[in-house]
Amino acid sequence: MKGIITLVLVMLVGATTLHAREKQEVVQLKNGHKVRGKIVTYAPLDSLVIQEEDGNKQTIMWSQIKNIKKEKWQPQQSIGKSFTAGMGLQKGYRGFVDMEYFLSIDAMSKSRVGFSTSHGYQVLPYLYVGAGAGMQFITDMRTMKDGGYDRKTFIPIPVFADLRLDLYKNKLSPYFDLRAGKVFGDKAFGIMFNPSVGCRFALKNNLALNASVGYSMQSTDLGSVWGEMTIIHHDDPSKYSDYWENNPYHSLSFKVGIEF
Repeated sequence: MKGIITLVLVMLVGATTLHAREKQEVVQLKNGHKVRGKIVTYAPLDSLVIQEEDGNKQTIMWSQIKNIKKEKWQPQQSIGKSFTAGMGLQKGYRGFVDMEYFLSIDAMSKSRVGFSTSHGYQVLPYLYVGAGAGMQFITDMRTMKDGGYDRKTFIPIPVFADLRLDLYKNKLSPYFDLRAGKVFGDKAFGIMFNPSVGCRFALKNNLALNASVGYSMQSTDLGSVWGEMTIIHHDDPSKYSDYWENNPYHSLSFKVGIEF
């Protein structure tokens, strides 16, 4: 008897759930996307909030909405198809501009400032693939000149591939970013590798603020002249230095920027 009662209760719950799913609210956007779920907040002339089946809430501006209607229930399509709107990421182009600071954590390199930009494609709700470039400024660096030395500002130019994983579709989301490539300039700076973790604060759709901290490795040609680190050209006579080797810069990287 207990088994029969349990079975009946399960069937009742299933029937209730199925009935609730027969119809759902669908917000049709002007860009062709559809957001399915339950509208929980209306703000006339401003926005509405719709809660998807997974509990995630999306804020949608009225100016984005084409119409609202009820349709037969079906799962929210996202991965590989249309992405949800509001604070979630949208499939398609995505760009970043960041201000950067690199804090030296070794005995050879110097701290430096710079900026970078990355552009690419949001291929999945959580995966961005792109490429970018930047510019850094290393001041008061010692370099060989006519058998002596001089001081100048060096400007490394990193060019890199960029992979990024955004963990959530929410307004506030942590992310992991990996940039790897090569650094160019008037000296042979070599390869670069910069993984970082950060937090994304969505403003609306793909417009957001980002802040991150990470580790940066950047190769360069270094030498020691009279006990002080010096950047040396490949064609500089090695006799002017106590030693000459390819030593990477090791730094902590700090970035703040905007995406669009």
